[in-house]
Amino acid sequence: MAAPASVTVAPNGRLLRLSAAWFSDGVRRRAEARRDRRCVECQRPLPTRRTPYCSRACRWKFQGHYFWEAARTYVMYRDRYTCRLCGTRRRARELEVDHITEIGDGGAALEYSNLQTVCRPCHRRKSAESRRLRRARTGPSPSP
Repeated sequence: MAAPASVTVAPNGRLLRLSAAWFSDGVRRRAEARRDRRCVECQRPLPTRRTPYCSRACRWKFQGHYFWEAARTYVMYRDRYTCRLCGTRRRARELEVDHITEIGDGGAALEYSNLQTVCRPCHRRKSAESRRLRRARTGPSPSP
């Protein structure tokens, strides 16, 4: 899924939402799902037209294509609250969701295949290694 141009970013650089798509493409897709009585995410039959989702997981997954917090929730749920790098299981507040291929290196922002659950110590190590590799590629920065 291609990301629309309208992206909302927090002051710390975190991607919050792809708002234009949510209010155009997302609304249209949810309305079609209700009309067709099919889950908007997995296409399973819906028991009622009240909601376009067949389960909470499908809701997180669909909203995660548009909102960072929903993507984060779905990825932690998918990974069973376990760090993908060291394999330890932790509480959600001790975990972070990380881009496998950084957005700056061409990774997709809200694509589930590019997101993984990691614990804070592993995330710090991975980020430091990434910064070190980026500095090695671009060369030393000029000193003032």
